[in-house]
Amino acid sequence: MDTLTHSLLGALAVRTAFPEKDSTCPFTDRQRLFAGAFAGAFPDIDYLASFIDPMIYLTLWHRGITHSFVMLPLWALLAGFTLALVFRQRHEWHFLSLLAGVALLTHIASDLITVYGTQVFAPLSGWRASIGTTFVIDPWFTLIVITGFVAGLKSASNRLPAATLAILLAYLLLQGGLKHHALSIAQDHADSHDKAAIRVVALPQPFSPFNWKVIVETDDDYLIGYMDLLSGSEYDSDQSGFWTKVRNTYRSPDHMDWDRQLKFGTPGIQSRHIEALWLNPQLNYFRRFAELPVLYRIDQYTGKTCVWFTDLRYVLPYLTPPFRYGLCRDGQDTAWTLDRLK
Repeated sequence: MDTLTHSLLGALAVRTAFPEKDSTCPFTDRQRLFAGAFAGAFPDIDYLASFIDPMIYLTLWHRGITHSFVMLPLWALLAGFTLALVFRQRHEWHFLSLLAGVALLTHIASDLITVYGTQVFAPLSGWRASIGTTFVIDPWFTLIVITGFVAGLKSASNRLPAATLAILLAYLLLQGGLKHHALSIAQDHADSHDKAAIRVVALPQPFSPFNWKVIVETDDDYLIGYMDLLSGSEYDSDQSGFWTKVRNTYRSPDHMDWDRQLKFGTPGIQSRHIEALWLNPQLNYFRRFAELPVLYRIDQYTGKTCVWFTDLRYVLPYLTPPFRYGLCRDGQDTAWTLDRLK
């Protein structure tokens, strides 16, 4: 989830749970909103690590210890003490730490619903938890949160903020039901075509909770479909505009196109060579990150070759994938080196 939404959600949760009128602590509703917003955004401080090593940040540090239930008490105390200094109420650090803890919980929870994966038990475990019902930037999710935040800012009552949180929960349950439906459609397709599926995946998509990307994985390839569970759109032959491309991507399940994508190219000597490159130790961190790895492309320049890989979770027909890593070398006799396609 984007940091702004995290911040507003933390503020909304704190404003709802700890309204000024029901508390003896000397903080106004606006101060409580600020405290929640600060703590709600705090875990994304891990972004600073990207300036040290983008690869390790992406695959190891991001959504790590700052997003962990294990470390949450420490971060709550740190945020609480900081807020106590900001508000010049040092003796209220315990109350502010409680507020911060609630906001931190909302941050972790709203990252859990995306597909990236969150290390909720770091540093004890690097396992990444993911529910995968919500796209990382969801305008409807954010709109609901903003509505509740503004209501909490304008009114002393906490009824509207509480109501928006209830609506947000209902929206997430809707997304969960839609994901289950998308998975059943993909599984039915795999069964009807006798595909020996290793797994079937449904991934939330941008702009609408009804847009889903489904993937049927086999040993050598992926079957990929983009569906609109609401109605689907009629195909528009004019591909010149961005929004036209988006509309043409998501079709009704009955009229959906299924594309086959080989994991490492056409089976043969070259694909075995590409798979061997994928297993190169220099890509260890990216392999750990990429749940649906695939060959992105092969670039050949004068005397230089680069083999790029990406993760199908982040591939959309109308956008350039954000995560593209690979190996390059300047000649047949030189060693492969890790690189990123920017």
